[in-house]
Amino acid sequence: MTRSAPTVSWLGMVCALPLLLAGCVTDQPSVIDPPPPYMLLPVDESMSCNAIAGSFRFSVKRAARLEYWLAAGSLAGYDSDRFPLDAPKQLVDERRRLDALTDLQRTKGCTVIEPGPAVAEERERLEESARNSRPQAVLRSKG
Repeated sequence: MTRSAPTVSWLGMVCALPLLLAGCVTDQPSVIDPPPPYMLLPVDESMSCNAIAGSFRFSVKRAARLEYWLAAGSLAGYDSDRFPLDAPKQLVDERRRLDALTDLQRTKGCTVIEPGPAVAEERERLEESARNSRPQAVLRSKG
């Protein structure tokens, strides 16, 4: 009896295998899009640590502006209906560039700046600047 138990379980696996694989086989080949490449430019590889940090700061400012503009809604003077469609894609690209620059900082032995806190800090600066630049309502009394 001890011999038949492994044989039965093996036979059960052999019978179940075609059923398990039946969902994996299709008539049409599926095309899997590979993830887009890292957002490094050829010149990035040859930059110094200071140049990488400068590029990183520029990208942080751009990502923070995109986040802020998306949260603020329609922008006065921005004459494009494509902004709500294009800006999220641009923000994803900017985040990928920040990740790539962070990895480049690590591989070159530079001081590493983390993108998340840097973007949050820059966005806070933008929001504070927007709050301070709004005109104050002045009440004039006639009396």
